[in-house]
Amino acid sequence: MNNIRARFIFDAQAYLNDVQDIPRAFSPYFVIDDGAEAFLRADYEDTQGQFFVNITSSFAPPVTLQTDADKSDFCAYKKKTKHFLKNCLYDYLSQSLEVSLPYGSLTGVRPTKLFYELSDDETITSDILSANFRVSAEKTALIAEVVENQKGIYSRDARNCDIFINIPFCPTRCNYCSFISSEVGRVKKLLPDYVKAVSAEVLAIKKHISENALMLRSVYVGGGTPTSIGEEYLEGIILPLADCGTEFTVEAGRPDTIDPSMLAMLKRNNVTRLSINPQSFNQKTLDLIGRRHTVDEIYQAYAWAKNLGFDVNMDLIAMLEGESAEDFCFSVDKALELEPQNITVHTLSLKRGAVIADREKQSFGLAERMINYAHQRLFAEGYKPYYMYRQKNMADNLENTGFCKTGKACVYNIDMMEETTSIFAAGAGGMSKFALPPNRLERRSNPKGIYEYLERILSIIESKFTQ
Repeated sequence: MNNIRARFIFDAQAYLNDVQDIPRAFSPYFVIDDGAEAFLRADYEDTQGQFFVNITSSFAPPVTLQTDADKSDFCAYKKKTKHFLKNCLYDYLSQSLEVSLPYGSLTGVRPTKLFYELSDDETITSDILSANFRVSAEKTALIAEVVENQKGIYSRDARNCDIFINIPFCPTRCNYCSFISSEVGRVKKLLPDYVKAVSAEVLAIKKHISENALMLRSVYVGGGTPTSIGEEYLEGIILPLADCGTEFTVEAGRPDTIDPSMLAMLKRNNVTRLSINPQSFNQKTLDLIGRRHTVDEIYQAYAWAKNLGFDVNMDLIAMLEGESAEDFCFSVDKALELEPQNITVHTLSLKRGAVIADREKQSFGLAERMINYAHQRLFAEGYKPYYMYRQKNMADNLENTGFCKTGKACVYNIDMMEETTSIFAAGAGGMSKFALPPNRLERRSNPKGIYEYLERILSIIESKFTQ
């Protein structure tokens, strides 16, 4: 069957956000187009304890399916019927288009979190993922292996916590980026006040941890590119945490923000882990995506970091603009030659905020070939997958996976993705997550805008830990 552009008709607002993710996932084989003549329609009816789903379209025969629908527990009812709707729509499109998606009807961000929720028995859970969510055997195995490699680190102890500090500034904006960040040159005048505000928030977090006898597992300074604000300002933020005695990560993703003096400052403040992110080892790609640094600067920054004994993570992105499979495979090979402790393999997710979000997707299957090569090479070199997550609009409906050498998993990445600990966030746009019994998560966000954050910093600190 040729690719289809069609209107998607589904009027139930209570299910809409989840259900519409299914037809979107089939792009480019199925593309939602409100102006198209072709259509796909889904309706449901709840009658006498039965939940009926009717699917009709202009390109395949109609179907009607049903399942039991007990309303005595409304939350369970909503979860079951939503899942049933998504599976019905997935199966209809998969059969009509003759296309299977690697994660089937599973559209959530955290597949491993679902794995933990379903069962403690890997065999049973793997069967559930395959049968109930249509997840492929290969992706089911990947999810199970990530869970296996989290053993000894994954913890649900209510006393555990982490600290995240957001520094939303970069030297320049990469054209695939959708993070809320500012070019540092445009906000220089705000940096002194920003450093003071974040430092005050960090001290309040430290006080809360101490007074409540919590156990700090890790500190993560992200953004943005924290090292873009300069050595003096960055030290002003991290100095209160130099005595944390835990895994301490600073994102130094842009190699052009790293020099020996910056790294020496991070070392004396007991930072243990750096992200130095090539994204690609192809100069033409770096120029095209707006990175404005050279491949040689990647090698130089890594050499300096290695000499000082930092654990290093390197990010690579599959499906960057203009890259072929050979280009991406070249980057994988170059990263492996350096032997960093962590390599995170991302699949490009096109979002509204990215400059290239409106370009046509490249051929279906290209991202899968890239990711398969990366995974095969990483496994062959002894790296283990230890955390993963998914995003909407990912090429070929794939995932982002972090790999590490034995004993070098990043605790923060696991805690953040599995949502098992409280994460206290400081800085503009910081999202704090409070892990509450029995398995509840409460989120609180700082203002995203720099000016609003600075104006409200006193009230932010005052209300940060109040219920």
